[in-house]
Amino acid sequence: MTLRWKVILGAVLLLSIAAFFLPVPLGFRETAEDPLCASIEEDPCYADGVFEIYNAKDYLRFAGYMNRASKEEEDYEAAAAVDARLMADLNMQEDERYRLKGHPYIRQAILNYNGTFEGNGHTITWAMEAGNGMFVCIERQGEVRNLTFEAPSLVWEMDEYGVGMLCMINYGTIRNCETRGRVEGTDCYVGGMAGINRGLIENCVNRAEVVVESLGDYGAGGIAGLSKCKVLEGESEEDPIVPEIRNCVNYGNVRGTWEAGGICAYNDCANIYECGNEGEVSVQYQKGYIYPEEPDWYERARAGGICGHMGWNNLENCYNKGNISILEEGVEDTYAIAGDTLFWIHTVSGCVTLEGTAKGSMRHESVTELNPEELERWMADHESVSGVGNNWEFDLEEAKEKLPLIPLGVTESELTAGREDAYLCEEFFLKGEPGYSIRQVSPYALCMEQETKEEPEGELSKLQVWLLRVPGDLTDIEDYLDEHGNFVKDTGHEVWLGIEGAHWLHPGQSYKDDVHVRTMISKKSRQPGTWLVHYRDDMLARAAVGDRYGMIDNVVALPIQYSEETGYKAEWLMVFTNKGDNYRPSLFEVDEFLTDFTWMPCERRVERGDCLYTLAEEYTGDGNRYPELMAVNEIENPELLIPGQMLKIPREWLV
Repeated sequence: MTLRWKVILGAVLLLSIAAFFLPVPLGFRETAEDPLCASIEEDPCYADGVFEIYNAKDYLRFAGYMNRASKEEEDYEAAAAVDARLMADLNMQEDERYRLKGHPYIRQAILNYNGTFEGNGHTITWAMEAGNGMFVCIERQGEVRNLTFEAPSLVWEMDEYGVGMLCMINYGTIRNCETRGRVEGTDCYVGGMAGINRGLIENCVNRAEVVVESLGDYGAGGIAGLSKCKVLEGESEEDPIVPEIRNCVNYGNVRGTWEAGGICAYNDCANIYECGNEGEVSVQYQKGYIYPEEPDWYERARAGGICGHMGWNNLENCYNKGNISILEEGVEDTYAIAGDTLFWIHTVSGCVTLEGTAKGSMRHESVTELNPEELERWMADHESVSGVGNNWEFDLEEAKEKLPLIPLGVTESELTAGREDAYLCEEFFLKGEPGYSIRQVSPYALCMEQETKEEPEGELSKLQVWLLRVPGDLTDIEDYLDEHGNFVKDTGHEVWLGIEGAHWLHPGQSYKDDVHVRTMISKKSRQPGTWLVHYRDDMLARAAVGDRYGMIDNVVALPIQYSEETGYKAEWLMVFTNKGDNYRPSLFEVDEFLTDFTWMPCERRVERGDCLYTLAEEYTGDGNRYPELMAVNEIENPELLIPGQMLKIPREWLV
């Protein structure tokens, strides 16, 4: 089991980081030239409890006072709680700065901050090639607001931590801020605002590029790399402070190695409300190797418009406009809103995405796809656009990318040409239930579709059955039969795993218990047939792949053909999906369709009591047509039928 989180903060780590940021070189001595006063109250910029910052030197002195408090004051939380107000734009690259060498406290970054930093609508431009952002840690009572922060190049390399433009870690509040530029981290969580959020971030905008370069358990987020609760000393473990990101928008491009999100890479024990992503979100690789020295331990790629990976939390009323992609070629999917959504441990509701932005037609997300005009209306008024929160639809072109599909390679018989209720070819006969039509929509697919029915809430929903073809030699079925040569559950699972990209048809990993081997009796041949049917039916199935309305799932069936000459073959796929709401079709409906599939030529086993007249009457309604059955089977004496004898049924009788 992957260890998803390590304890990254503690007294020892904070002290070590403090030492890293604030070395005390032997060459520096406090002299009259030291710009820091004995106390912050003596500084000319301090008045009425607020430190006013007019230029880069003022800011550096303020940072020095805060860092000195963190290092020297016994009650450093109070000493580091001085409010500050920015009175002008600052450019730390170009403005005049102190030319001090080795000062123990004057640095760009503020180690710990517990006051209110009022940006006053101004901009701070950071120095080029800075290693970290403005704060290391914003404490629980700290707040940074109304500030634009721009860092042309902020690069951090450190294991088991986080880096963001405004702070490495936020326990407090970041409000009405904007970030610009570029931030990159290695072996750490990276965010446009905060590397790690354990507090509140609201009404913020990120326009910076956010990048993670590592193979470990880390990701990139437009607002925060990781948003996750942590109980501090003196706080209630029973009622922890739940981090929140609210009313934030990301416009910057976000790229991780295997995990990335427009708002955050990993959201656990935290909430996201009313947020949006308009930037491109991508991950480099199809798989994330959490422990590079253990190549067999990996996670599948997670790239999402809002967050790549979900834990326990709520995610509500969010939108995505940006393209979500995986740069490495392969079969993994992207997520319009969030990956690893589990209905039983969190709520994902009211979320929408611009159609075509994620490879997620079968992604089993409770998300509504909207066209550009609909999305603009939704952003102005959520209630103005009605729709089921799960309207993904099967996409044949995407199926051709994800699955090893080959052309059907069949020609419809003239007997069913022009008919909508049946399809006959040299390999099979498919009969639609009343109210369904069958058409060949592509050389790669037949689609059987239900007539549109009106649902109670006015939404359109109809069942679709897609018939697709894969190469018959993807799995050597004979190697996986049981000791008696039977096609069993283990056999079915190996057949399923042999179809590259099959997990695209099913949420999460494929488990053996999701494969069901059924024996179905064909309505036409009355012969038992073996079917591999794939769907989840464990106790947590709905919780894992559903929402409050139903299971967001598809059912996939493979007819297993057998002959003494060729053995077992599995080369056809039937995908059952509800168009319009994408909830799992009724298994009763699935069984009905499976019995309507007949291998050709259609053969009927003679049972005791059968005669040619009754068979002709059964198939055609007219027993006097039995001579046709005699002719097809070259029978000379209609009285000589032997139980167990196989009779070919005329093709005309099937239709």
